Amino acid sequence: MSLFRIITLVLGISSLGAAEPEDKVLLAHYMPWYATKEVSGEWGWHWTRGHFDPDQKKWDDQREIASHDYPLIGPYDSGDDQALECQVLLMKLAGLDGVIIDWYGTSKIHDHAVNHRNTQKLIPWLKKAGLKFAICYEDQAVKTLKDGEDVMQARRDLEWAQENWFGDSSYMMHEGRPVCLVFGPQHLKWKFDLKTKPVVFGLPHLAKANGLEGVFAWPPVSGGKSVSPVRWTNELELIYDRDEKLIATAFPGFKDIYKQAGARDSYGSIAARDGKTLAESLELALKSKAPIIQMATWNDYGEGTVIEPTRNNGYRCLEALPRCGSKADLRLPVMLYQLRKRGGDEAKLDRAAEMLFASRNREAEAMLSEVSLELGKALTDLNYHLTTDLLYREEKGLSDGQKQRCRLDVYAPAKKRSFATVIWFHGGGLTHGERVVPLPLRNQGVAVVAVNYRLSPEVKSPVFIEDAAAAIAWTFKHIAEFGGDADRVFVSGHSAGAYLSLMCGLDKKWLAKHEVDADRIAGLIPLSPQVITHFTIREERGIEETQPIIDAFAPLFHVRREAPPILLITGDREKELMGRYEECAYFWRMMKLAGHGETTLHEMDGFDHGKMPEPSFPLLLKFVEDKKRGTVKP
Repeated sequence: MSLFRIITLVLGISSLGAAEPEDKVLLAHYMPWYATKEVSGEWGWHWTRGHFDPDQKKWDDQREIASHDYPLIGPYDSGDDQALECQVLLMKLAGLDGVIIDWYGTSKIHDHAVNHRNTQKLIPWLKKAGLKFAICYEDQAVKTLKDGEDVMQARRDLEWAQENWFGDSSYMMHEGRPVCLVFGPQHLKWKFDLKTKPVVFGLPHLAKANGLEGVFAWPPVSGGKSVSPVRWTNELELIYDRDEKLIATAFPGFKDIYKQAGARDSYGSIAARDGKTLAESLELALKSKAPIIQMATWNDYGEGTVIEPTRNNGYRCLEALPRCGSKADLRLPVMLYQLRKRGGDEAKLDRAAEMLFASRNREAEAMLSEVSLELGKALTDLNYHLTTDLLYREEKGLSDGQKQRCRLDVYAPAKKRSFATVIWFHGGGLTHGERVVPLPLRNQGVAVVAVNYRLSPEVKSPVFIEDAAAAIAWTFKHIAEFGGDADRVFVSGHSAGAYLSLMCGLDKKWLAKHEVDADRIAGLIPLSPQVITHFTIREERGIEETQPIIDAFAPLFHVRREAPPILLITGDREKELMGRYEECAYFWRMMKLAGHGETTLHEMDGFDHGKMPEPSFPLLLKFVEDKKRGTVKP
């Protein structure tokens, strides 16, 4: 017998006409298979893949998970109502019409029963938000069963779906018939009669041979190779030109973790290109005849096709959707989730959630801010307060981008006064990244102000420098309210964040706009900064990455004798980003020649660009302490 087993599925045939872009239904492919120790008692395979250990944390508070990316809310459990609430509200605010749930059926094979349970928990949340759902049946789920039993189990699965879902008022229909996807078919042939006559879609290379009515497109990767934009565009256009029922696709890229996890060879990759891949695949899908577009995917971290908010990309993918609402409001479901996890006032958070479901976003925002301020008075880490999501741009007429990204968190000692403060700017090439209070700076007797800023390509230089300066000025103005000493404010960050710290501390005009003298900064502590003009700024101007530029947007351009004390730290020169140590060494020399007596350079032997912060934090803390004692030395 062939690798494909036989199931009987008799389907009617009808043409699927083209739909206008505004009429298209936008659904996200959703994975219900994640498990955490906190909720399920152990870390699920999709976070570990038998290779990674989520109990291990890096300096930036990220757990070790089986992914190149990281959820903005952290690794979550698909059976956690708080996570489901957050995700569904994000979908609603982003203008999605619903989800296609990756479903492994009703059996107890592997973790299929848990996935089925999680799917059943998700659907009521979707219905509460007024969203649709459909299923994508994974017929490979039954391939481990004996001959005959696999067909019987698939029959039971499909009949269960028909009985419980296909008639639901929130189930996705087309021309009066339920929509059902099959990821393949990879194991079964289809000729099985269901009384509801669902419209069944399969993968383009497998659907017709198995007698399915329609096809759904997927990110076209194979052979472990990198797929160029020209190639994947051509492949999708060929699919969209076929005379079959069609579900189009849009995706942010593809970068699986399979090879690194030792699970299998990589399928290949499609570069994200700072959001261009999502924009182009979405435009192609909108122009196609397909009435439904499937975002591939909401949350497949194993394959790196994630559109839900992540540490790397923030809300960028959701902002790109055609019916997305306010950028600023996208942060509210995440804020709700985080406040719930911190133990905020349950009644108030429930009211805020109901307001979000009712689209009363301004009222919800006020309630969430109230709970956040209340939690800021509670103790965390035994003797610290944490106040989150504070807006540091205080002028009138803020844009949605400012309201979303110009936020900071204050982590401050609760039983100590006149403490030093470290302002921390995250890295990410000025194109991505998310604020975090570094683990090595917690419980160290200092306050940490963790800052977000707007990013390229949504904004261009010098916007991110202006945001950084505004955050520094805010800290000088408000840190005393938290018990800090405004004369002991240090500015630090990693990579792009280090670049911003130097630009604000050396070029005095940025802080002068806020009536702050840059020389008031107690010390600058850049970890692996670019001191020539930043490569993202050069890219904005069409200048090659290998072409060094030293102009007004280069810290090196602003060497001066009166600058604050500087602790400059890089990774190993043989492991760093290209030329990073050497340009920093030249900066150090030029500061000396300019007469600056408090610039120190350290090289972290054996550590590359991403790992060099870990051994640098003890030097940072010693620098802060020595500055208090007046013992900082070049």
